[in-house]
Amino acid sequence: MTKASLICNNKNNIDLVLEPIKGGDTISAASINELILNSEFKTLRVNNSNIKNALAELNDVLKPLQENKTGRTINYQILERIDASISITIETDEMGASAEITTAQGGKHLTAKAILTAAQEAGVKKGFSKEHLIELAQLAAKEPPNTQVEMQIATGRIAINGKDALIKPLVESAQSRILKPKKREDGSVDMRDLGDIICVNIGDPLAKKVPLTQGKEGYTVTATSLPPAPGNDVELVAGEGTNISPKNNNVLVSERVGLPKLINNGMEVDEVYKIKDVTVATGNINFTGSVIIDGNVNEGMTVVASGDITVGGFVESATLEAGGDITISGGIIGRKHDIEKTAITDVLMSVNIKAKGSIYALYCQYAQIVSGKNVRIENQLMHSILDIHGRLWVGKEEQANGKLIGGYCKVGTSVHAGFIGATAGSNTFINFEHQVIKFKERINSLDELIKKESTTTDELLAAINKLKKLPKESAKPELLAKLVPSYQHHAKQMGKVLNKKLLVEEKLQTYKSSVYIEATEKLYHGVELIIGEYNERSRREYGPSKMFYKERKIIIDAIVHN
Repeated sequence: MTKASLICNNKNNIDLVLEPIKGGDTISAASINELILNSEFKTLRVNNSNIKNALAELNDVLKPLQENKTGRTINYQILERIDASISITIETDEMGASAEITTAQGGKHLTAKAILTAAQEAGVKKGFSKEHLIELAQLAAKEPPNTQVEMQIATGRIAINGKDALIKPLVESAQSRILKPKKREDGSVDMRDLGDIICVNIGDPLAKKVPLTQGKEGYTVTATSLPPAPGNDVELVAGEGTNISPKNNNVLVSERVGLPKLINNGMEVDEVYKIKDVTVATGNINFTGSVIIDGNVNEGMTVVASGDITVGGFVESATLEAGGDITISGGIIGRKHDIEKTAITDVLMSVNIKAKGSIYALYCQYAQIVSGKNVRIENQLMHSILDIHGRLWVGKEEQANGKLIGGYCKVGTSVHAGFIGATAGSNTFINFEHQVIKFKERINSLDELIKKESTTTDELLAAINKLKKLPKESAKPELLAKLVPSYQHHAKQMGKVLNKKLLVEEKLQTYKSSVYIEATEKLYHGVELIIGEYNERSRREYGPSKMFYKERKIIIDAIVHN
């Protein structure tokens, strides 16, 4: 029978050598492939075309031969050593590059260095991962011949934009400082020595500017630079009673003894009037600046300040009015008043607290409170009338766990408490009317404009149509030429006003959907939420709940704690 063998040629590839002998078993493509599989050359690439050619030539050689006679040797290269190949792909944004290796077929594997060189020749210049280059080379060497292995080998770096400059206060607000009163040598707390706690002295640092940063430059894998956007700068503002430190342009220092107050991008220091208690003996106080009262404000007294008012004790049936914040470390106590049986407009509480800024107190009962910003009552807020343009928070600073019982609250954004309402069934009213009224006033104003423009356009259109119907001899083209542009102008104005109205109506709906009340522990019956023309009252006791407006009705929904 014909003998078949695999012999290495001078190109280090493999030849099929056939020695034709007439007779015996025939040589086929299957037997040659079996020979390859059983050889040490099975990983090389097979040239099937040459196998066919070799078999065809074998048949030609065997035909004229007599039985057991030998023909000439047939030699064809059928196995070729193929080195691993590589293709590099750069992402369209040039922020990444990957390599795809077709593994070797008996040829040379690619080293990490060879992969790096191929990537560099393809235009990849930066962001290489040494670990990925080595990992890819090792992985490709282990994979079966003629398979594809792909891995990202280079990554660009996104530019990191600079941070904005910011103003960092170096002193605490009156509210936070009063809640950390001064300790005596024996470790006890002196709640009557607020002056030293709250006041700053001449030269004390108040705030510092943390300068903007330029950011960090990025790059693509092709080494294109990606410049960062520098942060936005802010100017350190020296308010009244302060100045920029001569030693450091980024530090603000006090020029007087007084009460520090945070303003936009800076601080100011108010002149301070300090007093132990406000009583009949001291008289009422009306001061341009801030007032610090170590003790109490007694019944019937009035304290008015253009700045902040800080009270170390209690305010009982008195009046406080501040152009800034009001902070009361004790409670606000008014005389009992049955506000449920009296129209809200007719109720006159014995204690009135009014601030353009925020208000804080430990607890509050039977009081009238007006705040241009936020109100926080730490423990309990009972049967009071509140008019707040910001948020009402009853509880600790970090958790609204206090009690809101009864009363009437007009609030700007949201109400938070642990318990809202009471088991006794006291009615608690919460009304988000401030912004609703403003939006509706704006809508009514726009309706008036629409009505005015509509009347004008109707009159102009009627005049234009009347002129167009006149006979030729009575025509007034000059007047028509004036009326048409005027009509077009007013029609366009009416369209603009209609669009403005739609925008305001959308903002009103957005506002209605954004406000809510939240009881983190219990919502009792008798809590009424009013948002514009919509209102709803809780009619039973709920667990942690939220009341809010959605799709033209008030909803009470459970709060699920994680």
